[in-house]
Amino acid sequence: MLVKEQNAIQKQWTSDRISIGLIYPNTYRVAMTSLGVQLLYFLFNSWDNFVCERIFKPLDQKVIPYSLENQRKLLDFDVLAISCQFEHDYLEAIELLNRGNINPDVRKRDDNSPLIIMGGPSPTSNPFPVLFTPDVFFLGDIEPVADEIRVALEKETKKERLEALADISGCMVYNYHYDQTGKWIGEKVESVRTKNLNDAFFPIKQIIPENVKGTKNEPIFGKAFYLETDRGCSERCLFCFVGHCRFPRIGRSLEKLTEIIEQASQVNDFEKVVVYGSAVAQSGIIDKLIEFIVSKGYEVSCSSFRADYLTEELLVNLRKGKQRTLSLAPETGDEKQRYAINKQMSDEKIFSALKLAWDAGFRRLKMYMIYGFPCEKEDVKHNSFEFVKEIRKKHFPTGRISISMNQFITKANTPFQFAPMLGVRDSKEEQKWYKSNFYQLKNIELSFYAPEWAIIQRILSLRDHNYFPILNQVASISNKVGNWKRILKINNSSLDYEASWQYETDSILPWDNITQPLEKKILVKSFQRYLSKMQC
Repeated sequence: MLVKEQNAIQKQWTSDRISIGLIYPNTYRVAMTSLGVQLLYFLFNSWDNFVCERIFKPLDQKVIPYSLENQRKLLDFDVLAISCQFEHDYLEAIELLNRGNINPDVRKRDDNSPLIIMGGPSPTSNPFPVLFTPDVFFLGDIEPVADEIRVALEKETKKERLEALADISGCMVYNYHYDQTGKWIGEKVESVRTKNLNDAFFPIKQIIPENVKGTKNEPIFGKAFYLETDRGCSERCLFCFVGHCRFPRIGRSLEKLTEIIEQASQVNDFEKVVVYGSAVAQSGIIDKLIEFIVSKGYEVSCSSFRADYLTEELLVNLRKGKQRTLSLAPETGDEKQRYAINKQMSDEKIFSALKLAWDAGFRRLKMYMIYGFPCEKEDVKHNSFEFVKEIRKKHFPTGRISISMNQFITKANTPFQFAPMLGVRDSKEEQKWYKSNFYQLKNIELSFYAPEWAIIQRILSLRDHNYFPILNQVASISNKVGNWKRILKINNSSLDYEASWQYETDSILPWDNITQPLEKKILVKSFQRYLSKMQC
């Protein structure tokens, strides 16, 4: 696949250059919507004696994966850097390696194979289900240790590179930190956190595809520049990885962000600025930033907001920037449940924000909601129905309301890592109830995540190295629910069992040897406080 692109880098392959294949195990459309791909691509290519090329999932399953820039095969690279944003990327990564004739088991590769590094949010949370795929996991933010990694990769041999990487913060290396059985043999590894985003590397130049509008290769946000305002979150909602593994929130200053946009406008041709951040509205500068973007003639797109941070000025400027849909994440329509999960926001705050949005001209609303929280009471779903009914009747009387209604999924390194979740049948019953009731309301759209995939995501989030053979078997066939069921059965398990088993608060967890911003005892205390509130 050849796509005309702005700012793609074509470096010559020479004997003195180290080659990195940057793998994002998804399609071109999805990969080129990722700021992480842009950041890593331009960071690696900023190193003089390196060449970095992108490798994505081919749309044609029969095609051998190759790099976009020079159509190089995976085996041609010295290093393969795999970015896993979500748990299911593990399976896609294994499949890509298989298709590229690289054994996805580090124990069966030799020194002539590429050195494989895996990073991203999912491995940072829990790398153990895919423990034996890479040679190295990188946990956390790369910017603070980028120069150390560059120096390590400049070593002559693969063995020397691994030795050097093992001494760098955030690097978890096979045969240095854990052995071929999965036993931990090294020191603890600390997840790396950027302390100051203003000083961190940021790709002013970005790859922007040309002439792809309306095609399968068009990025989700179109001809856009991606701007990271902040990283992490300080709210600590009990189910959320970001609020615990990326705690506390850090952000760029308004001065720095406007400087980036000014510089970007000189070296990129784009129509829209996509504002990235897990806690965008909490910055205190978002009103002025959106006003600045709009004043430059750009459209704007922002992710979901906390309702209690929305202002009239912000909403008016978002509409001027042609953002048509307002996205909020109330999580539940039951106020007591919302406070219990540490989403400190009243119904009244949400209703007030929706009135502001309506008055600003928004006629499309998207809400993210969750059902099946631990110890959730029967009246929660009834209160959620009344909550949405109230919104439709009084605060968003016309226009479209889309609700992404998904079941609670247990995540590692959160207080809820100790909780079970609904099985397939119970989850489908809940979905049936929501459909039969919510569709009574005018112009409501509901979307659900299949319970089977939710439980599979739990496996990928919570399990340890003993599940690596299961992942490998599924990926070697195809990542489909039927294959998961069959292979789990062969291994004396099932989806319902995987939903119901749980760690105890005093259990030794697979990721106990990884140091995160918040200690385990804090997560335990938060979980116990929740159980007390819910009278479990």
